[in-house]
Amino acid sequence: MECLMMSSLVKDKVQELGISRLCHFTPSRNLPYMLEGRAGVLPTKLLAGDVRKVYNPTDLDRLDGHPESICCSIEYPNAWYLSKAKGKEKLFSDWLVLLISPHYLWQEGTLFCPRNAATQYGRLLREGVDGFSWLYEDVVVGSYGKNFVRGATRISACPTDEQAEVLVKGKIPLEDIQGICVVNETQAKNELARIRINQQVLDVPFYVAPDLFDKYELSRMIQAGERPREILFGE
Repeated sequence: MECLMMSSLVKDKVQELGISRLCHFTPSRNLPYMLEGRAGVLPTKLLAGDVRKVYNPTDLDRLDGHPESICCSIEYPNAWYLSKAKGKEKLFSDWLVLLISPHYLWQEGTLFCPRNAATQYGRLLREGVDGFSWLYEDVVVGSYGKNFVRGATRISACPTDEQAEVLVKGKIPLEDIQGICVVNETQAKNELARIRINQQVLDVPFYVAPDLFDKYELSRMIQAGERPREILFGE
């Protein structure tokens, strides 16, 4: 009964803030593995040996202490960490932002951190409405002791610190992926071509959303209350 009440409180807050989705970014080379057998997005703990080979060692370390969970952000990707991850990837430059159903926010076992979840090896992670509400405090202490202040024009759905994380326990099936964002039309065409070549099926729309991959522009827009461009791609 208590868990149901907590879930209901989180769901009410999600709706009040106008949150429409979670985001999870990944190198585009991981997409075929997600489609194979309709595996979906898998946490580190469940990755098969051949799939693990496409991940960087830092992705597998899981300093937050929860390899059974998938790292997500709310409404928009953590473009600051995405930029860092892209810098470590020497061979494959294309990345995807997966748009995921928001219902995981009120699912039992979901954990919240007001900043990067690996901070203090996951000691800041909390569950339930208290953990969720912490992400939206007026002031949040982030990396290097910096205070992030929630401005009046900030998009209501976005946490106070843009590096806030949500850990979703278990796998995320393809059915819960609402869309996939790419940086430009060329990438969208390439991704769809690879899907056809592999004779795979993905009934999910692609969106061209360059602002989601630009940490400075995305941050500016979130703070100013401007929604980034997300253009539905059609061949």
